[in-house]
Amino acid sequence: MSEIGMAVRLPMEHLRFLECCKRFELKSAELYHHFERLFAGEEWFSELWKKTAHEEENHAQQFDLALRLKGVGMGRVKTDVSKAMVGLQELEAFVERALASKSTSERALRLAIRLEEQLVDVHMSSIIAFEDPKLKELFAAMMGYDRDHVSALHDAQRRLQGS
Repeated sequence: MSEIGMAVRLPMEHLRFLECCKRFELKSAELYHHFERLFAGEEWFSELWKKTAHEEENHAQQFDLALRLKGVGMGRVKTDVSKAMVGLQELEAFVERALASKSTSERALRLAIRLEEQLVDVHMSSIIAFEDPKLKELFAAMMGYDRDHVSALHDAQRRLQGS
């Protein structure tokens, strides 16, 4: 039997949580692509949304990888998975409301900053104890990108306030 075949896998509830995380990353990307189109007339602003959307899509691919591995390399979950899933569903509803509303550039930034800051709370690297150092590194990098998103969004907010 291969090493992966003998490796400990996450329970189904935790795999559903990973699927929920993946869906949420894709929903965030959908919102950011919406903002990209909405603000197409402001090139730098539209590019910010496009870049952020692509990074969220990359995060979804990382969750997809974790799902294909069935959680191999991930150890115990350090949070109540059902509570975290409820939190993700609430964030998903938040994104749906944002998609349905007409946003100004300032409002779009406030929504995105709030979303990204809340994401840090339910992020994989903070709720899963990883056994595989490479996998841990991969998800830690994702969390770093989330912090970079917040920073870039704050920079854009300052730029808008200055103009």
